[in-house]
Amino acid sequence: MRESKDAAELPLRERKKRATRQRISNVASALFRERGFDQVSVAEVARAAEVSTMTVFNYFPRKEDLFLDRIPEAVAIFSAAVRDRAPGETPLAALRRLALELLDQRHPLGGPDSGFPDFWEVVADSPALRARGREALEEMENALAAALTETAR
Repeated sequence: MRESKDAAELPLRERKKRATRQRISNVASALFRERGFDQVSVAEVARAAEVSTMTVFNYFPRKEDLFLDRIPEAVAIFSAAVRDRAPGETPLAALRRLALELLDQRHPLGGPDSGFPDFWEVVADSPALRARGREALEEMENALAAALTETAR
């Protein structure tokens, strides 16, 4: 997968931004797992991550995206797999290849790991996270439909 290799080549400023985003997400996820999504405010996340509330919202448009932070990445890499597939490779084969690469890399989008049950318990316990999850599926469907349309032969 190209994404992780490119990260090392990014300018320092961009690497710091990515690190800050990841730190905020990690802090938020820990708090949400510990106390439940609906019991933690964005202000508490900001304090624990040692940033301002505005900084949190600069990286995450809404609270749900603090926990479901990989949605944009998932949409981008899955649609890119379809859009950038090799000539003659079917969309399904491209998605399968990507899924196996993610699994081999132990990427968080590659499948369940030891934190999987805890993650989904937080989602299941929050109507807001369940709703955002449904929106994420729609975003993925729309992105894949666009990629299929762009590459239709």
